[in-house]
Amino acid sequence: MVETVLIASFIVLSTMGLLNAGYLTWEHHHGKKNQPMVCPLNHDCSVVTESRWSHLFGVRNEILGMLFFIGMIAAMVGSFFMPSVFGVGTFAWIFIGAGAGLLFSAALVLIQAAAIKDYCFYCLISAFITLLLFLNSWLVWRG
Repeated sequence: MVETVLIASFIVLSTMGLLNAGYLTWEHHHGKKNQPMVCPLNHDCSVVTESRWSHLFGVRNEILGMLFFIGMIAAMVGSFFMPSVFGVGTFAWIFIGAGAGLLFSAALVLIQAAAIKDYCFYCLISAFITLLLFLNSWLVWRG
């Protein structure tokens, strides 16, 4: 029962992360030009999302975030509904993947604080969701 609740919460968190990253992607491609992105923290999110750290190897961070969250959803749904195909070891890989996502998110938050000296609300939300996914995946893996 507890494992099912953890898996369900993991899927909900991953979906929230996917929606958040999807919003950032949409804003980048369809947002109003020459206007700063609306940020509830009274900051200009565009300073962060358009900085030189907004992409890795030519791929925008929000696209990487969408791929990360889609991967997390797919792995967890697959391991829940098809345990004979995915196996118990999948939970360990999900934990490792969530850990890698957390390290990447932590690095981006540090860059916001130290180099950019400005914050993006949606980026911080993504980092927080990734932290919760990491903790959740550890509980599922250990459970």
